[in-house]
Amino acid sequence: MTVLQRLKELISREPGETAPLVFRAKIFFVIVCVSLLAVNGWQAWKARAEHLNDTEANIVNMARALAQHGDDTLKAADIILSGVVERLESDGVDDAQKPRLHSLLQKRVAEVSQLAGVFILDAHGNPVVDSNVTPFSGNISDRKYFQYHRDHPERGPYIGPLIKNPAGAWRLTVSRRFDYPDGRFRGVVLAAIDIDYFRNFYNTFNIGDNGLIILGLNDGTLLARRPFFDKYVGYNLNNVPIFRDYVTKNHHGTHIAPSTVDGKDRINAYRHFSQFPLFVAIALSKDEVLDSWFEDTLHHTAAILLLIVILALLGNWLLRQIKLRLETEAELRVARDNLDQLNRHLQNLALEDGLTGLANRRHFDIALSQEFARALRNKDSVALIMLDVDWFKQYNDIYGHRAGDDCLRRIAALLKQVPQRTGDLVAR
Repeated sequence: MTVLQRLKELISREPGETAPLVFRAKIFFVIVCVSLLAVNGWQAWKARAEHLNDTEANIVNMARALAQHGDDTLKAADIILSGVVERLESDGVDDAQKPRLHSLLQKRVAEVSQLAGVFILDAHGNPVVDSNVTPFSGNISDRKYFQYHRDHPERGPYIGPLIKNPAGAWRLTVSRRFDYPDGRFRGVVLAAIDIDYFRNFYNTFNIGDNGLIILGLNDGTLLARRPFFDKYVGYNLNNVPIFRDYVTKNHHGTHIAPSTVDGKDRINAYRHFSQFPLFVAIALSKDEVLDSWFEDTLHHTAAILLLIVILALLGNWLLRQIKLRLETEAELRVARDNLDQLNRHLQNLALEDGLTGLANRRHFDIALSQEFARALRNKDSVALIMLDVDWFKQYNDIYGHRAGDDCLRRIAALLKQVPQRTGDLVAR
């Protein structure tokens, strides 16, 4: 039922029902307004859940992309190291080979933008040849990656902790071992990846003002962070909830949890690399994620409230018009009833003898005509009784007209007491 149909129904009611009808109309408008608010609230809550789900799907895809990017970056460096190891083990590292190796390493570093340098170290940790214009000097036998390859016969790549070069730049190391033909440890080939390469790539993602991207080793060592703070490089993440409770237990996943920094909820996603012992984690501020939803909801709610205000004003105006119309109709009905009563009274006066209250001559002529017509149709008879008051003129002359009138009234009263059928009529 539409609002107009409801209003028409209200208008068609009796005037005595005006008050409850107006009350029911107000209830009707209240129900409409509450329904609009309820629908808007339900849609807003549904949109909020969908927005959070979409955000969660987006950061899962972002984590997958960052993990794949990290894998590809490290794999590119490892492929170069594998080629260098193969050359070293087949051709050796004598003085005649060094110029060719230096040129080869420079060419490879120029081809791969993330590489800051490639180094070849002998079995004692001394530099043999590298890609730098100025050769590196100094013994690095105390470095963890060198000790690992020296003590482990495995030939696979090793991702070492970050190191800082003399210029203060952080480097991520990827290294491989190369051996003598008899399997003895001969040295290490090292690729240094500029950590700024990861930071610059992470800066291309929109994670809001309070978002966070972390690149770390599976042992909990933080390698890169956005936003970047030098003090966090090499930070141990083992006591950080997202690493302790989630990253160490699953290959990938998402969860929502309060931040350890400001206590506000963060939407977190993490993923381990497929080929290397690293992981990437992303955290987005839930408040920032819901900012656009809140703004949209605020606009929708404002529009609904404006619509409700318009409906309320229109409804109030319509109710006043209804009340006015009903009151006018009530007054018209009263006037009509009074007019009908007056018409009936006038009609009675026109067909009634004023002195005796009996039917007058006009009424008698109408009734006689109707009865003749009915008798003709039905082939029936009509009875007419005429009464004459004897010596009424003398009585009237002796006692006066007032007494004569009273006499006629008493005779009329007696005639009215005579039992009559529906069609019988007494007239003067």
